[in-house]
Amino acid sequence: MSAETRRTAKRLPIACELSEGGQRSRREEISHELFSGCKDVRELEDGYEFVFPGGEEWIGGLARFVASERECCRFFVFELLFEPDLGPVSLRMRGPAGTKEFLAGQFTEEFASEHFAPTNAADDVC
Repeated sequence: MSAETRRTAKRLPIACELSEGGQRSRREEISHELFSGCKDVRELEDGYEFVFPGGEEWIGGLARFVASERECCRFFVFELLFEPDLGPVSLRMRGPAGTKEFLAGQFTEEFASEHFAPTNAADDVC
């Protein structure tokens, strides 16, 4: 992430502009539809990387997801990575401090318990 991108992201609130009902509906939609194909979740320093099959349907779905999310969650930095030889496609969602916690809360409990490691507050103590 460039220095300018980091400065911009820090100025934006970590919040979704959808109503609570809209967020709940969106959470169900992304967990059950698009993210049901997620093969792996990798923790990044400032977000998460979600790994999907490399087929055209996943690429199109991920591009539509990013276009939609940019409207309501403006603090995210999105990256799509395409592995060689038609391999997997990864979606990286990154942002300022608090982004990982926000992301983990945007999925159904079922998806979160399967893909996100539980956090232990005691681990955060220096």
